[in-house]
Amino acid sequence: MFFENQYTILQKSNDMSTETLNADNRRTLRDIQKYMLCMTWNCYEIERVRKDLIDMAARCELEGRTLQEEVGGDIERFLLELVPDLPRGTPLDYICIWYPKWLLFIAVLYLLTGLMPGSQDLNLFRILSAPFQFMVWLLVYAWFHRMSLKIKIRYGSIAQAAWYLLLIVVIILSCFVLPVYLLQRIPGTISYLGAFLYELVWAVGCQLWQTFYYNRWAKHHPWQEAQTS
Repeated sequence: MFFENQYTILQKSNDMSTETLNADNRRTLRDIQKYMLCMTWNCYEIERVRKDLIDMAARCELEGRTLQEEVGGDIERFLLELVPDLPRGTPLDYICIWYPKWLLFIAVLYLLTGLMPGSQDLNLFRILSAPFQFMVWLLVYAWFHRMSLKIKIRYGSIAQAAWYLLLIVVIILSCFVLPVYLLQRIPGTISYLGAFLYELVWAVGCQLWQTFYYNRWAKHHPWQEAQTS
């Protein structure tokens, strides 16, 4: 199917398996998964690691222990030790997971708005650059977040909080100040129909990339073999 691939199949399998775990282990899994999104953009590999952790958590429950105890009690240190074994991937590998549905929704909004009487054209730069702006933001945020884990381990929570304040400043400058500055200086407009077609192409392209890339990756890194080994 167009929307189904080895990533989505593995994710559904993991979601079902997670429901069999107790609340503490489910919470630990969520924390690890949240941090891992800043360690790698390869969502298939995140699900493969998640599957191993689910199996580990199930064994811990049989032995009366928790997953957090199994990984040493310090999730952040555990993740930093895990990073060298993870493929970094690209922002496209991450956005292709949720861009298709989100951009399809945006495309429909543009189409409906364009059909209304009196609708004006949109700024060309804002429309064309929007998908790329988020990918650049992902690169910046992921680097800041990886560094924050190292800072917390070496210098403590206060230093980490100061680092996050710097991240907030960078986000404000890159996501609000700079785009407004560029919008004022780059002319050009695009119709709502043009914006609809642009977002539609992005949505279809990201879905094709998700299916092709993760099926090809799974061919060389099959999760089914890990399941039966």
